[in-house]
Amino acid sequence: MKAALLKCTLTLCLSAGVGLSSAPPHTADQWYAQGQQELRAGHLQAAATAFTRAAALNPSAANWRALADVNVRLNDLQGATLAYDRAIAGYRSRGDTVTARALETLAAPYRQDAALYVLNAASTPAPICQRAVAKFEPATGVYLGTYVDEQGVGPDGALRLPAPLNAGLAVYFRYFTLRAPGIGEAFPARFAQAVKRAGGALHVALEPGLPLRQITEATVTPFAQAAATSGVPIFLRFAGEFNDPGNEWSRDPALYRAKFRMVHDVMARIAPNVAMVWMVMPSRLDVLDSYFPGDDAVDWVGLSLYSVPFQNGDRAQPGLRVNPLDVLDPIYRKYACQHPIQVSEYASAHRSGAAPGVDYTAFAAQKMRELYWGAALKYPRLKNINWLNIDMQSSAFVQPRAQSRRNDYHLPGVSAKETAFRELLGTEPFRVSFTVPDPVHVPQPFPARLQLREPLQGAVWLKTFDVPAKIALTLDGQPIPIASALPFRFTLPASLGTGPHTLNVTASGQDGKVLVNRVQTFEVQP
Repeated sequence: MKAALLKCTLTLCLSAGVGLSSAPPHTADQWYAQGQQELRAGHLQAAATAFTRAAALNPSAANWRALADVNVRLNDLQGATLAYDRAIAGYRSRGDTVTARALETLAAPYRQDAALYVLNAASTPAPICQRAVAKFEPATGVYLGTYVDEQGVGPDGALRLPAPLNAGLAVYFRYFTLRAPGIGEAFPARFAQAVKRAGGALHVALEPGLPLRQITEATVTPFAQAAATSGVPIFLRFAGEFNDPGNEWSRDPALYRAKFRMVHDVMARIAPNVAMVWMVMPSRLDVLDSYFPGDDAVDWVGLSLYSVPFQNGDRAQPGLRVNPLDVLDPIYRKYACQHPIQVSEYASAHRSGAAPGVDYTAFAAQKMRELYWGAALKYPRLKNINWLNIDMQSSAFVQPRAQSRRNDYHLPGVSAKETAFRELLGTEPFRVSFTVPDPVHVPQPFPARLQLREPLQGAVWLKTFDVPAKIALTLDGQPIPIASALPFRFTLPASLGTGPHTLNVTASGQDGKVLVNRVQTFEVQP
């Protein structure tokens, strides 16, 4: 009997009447307990069977969660995703949004997907839910921007940036501290003139240098007056990352809302060349509503977002599988219908203080492509991404931070990151000038019907748990060339015959196992 217990699976044991318990399970709770017992015995498939029966009898969030977790261990990522979705829906239905969001974060890396796009489509429809174009929002395309430190303006008053950031970009940003009138400069005037000379827009991270209660109209008026005089378009993110408990301005949501609205009102009255950016940190999302100052006071919604080998510098929290779009997505879904989205700060780290000497350059380049090309393909109202070009391991600005949390976000001089960034320059839909006229071509989902007057330039969005070892694309069963990195470009000839056709894209892992397969049927019309 003992040998049978060790060798049999759940199904065999039950059919043989052996079982791991005294009687076959009948209720959901009994099946759940059976699943837990199978897990402890190391019988993963039997555990999955038991949790499936438990969820069928009682579709509770806990039962679906247990099935999802064991499916991950079985490498059944599709099954895990479906079960996680049922668990998330269950938590939401009972009002437990905190657990639901935590489970969404946990499940995100296991969601694998592929989609095909046309890069040179003739029309560029706006997102269906978009109410209006906001201040400084381009009708189409994504502004490219970068951080500029104190050495970024030369003696001649011109921007001085290393390649490839010196190619000319649309937006340049810097941190600036708001102080009481008469203490220090009121506005980064020299930097603003350098940005104006370069033909870009200024992005100012305005951080309170005094308690929020002490900030009045008199405090911000000198800034507003100088901003108006500068004559440069300005994205102003006041008191960003307010949902970080470490920031003084996070203490009182009602006070924060009032002060943000006050800053908006002063800028609207004195400096109409200022667009207000309400910038969140992509965590503690359950508190965002309490800080939101109102649609009429917000032009853009921004967020800070980083791709790092380890979350918070903790080697027990690896970040290598975190897709930046999974972090962006809940913010986008919540606000993009009302406001354009700005990634106010983004960078991917090729070195981490948590693992000195380890090279994460390939990871950093991969994450860059995931964010920039993912934005262009999947998020039509994400209109600005700003690279934070800082080596936090040597920057004096961040030395108080623990060594393990210092990441190297520097882009110039890192070949793979430079290559990924250069791919964006001069490529629609990315805007390297703030004044490029509308519209620019933006990717569109591959249509069911199309006419070919010129070769079709296509792209594939791909999201997999593991970086694929091979990408294959066939047209009507015949292989066609496809690029090896996002956005996985391909070309269909203008001579493609009229009638129905089938595209099939397959991503495979190192072991040859298919990670994602997507079939796209379409008809070429005369």
